[in-house]
Amino acid sequence: MLLGISAGVLSGAISALIAVKITNQFGLSFDVQFLLSALVSALTVGGKALGKNVANNNSTKIVHAVGVLFNKVSLKKDKK
Repeated sequence: MLLGISAGVLSGAISALIAVKITNQFGLSFDVQFLLSALVSALTVGGKALGKNVANNNSTKIVHAVGVLFNKVSLKKDKK
């Protein structure tokens, strides 16, 4: 959960910085900042929704794959 919050805050902060740079460099109106922020927000929310849909549809496969991975890492650790 913390990673998702951090990624959202980070993407928002970076988009705001890019919007300010674009606005200052090209002499555009202040509205560009709002448009860029809205675009990043829409992509963030849409990406999270898509990720949740994939996770819901493939939860058994995902849990099995993680279990296999943990088992392999655990076996390598036991051999040392």
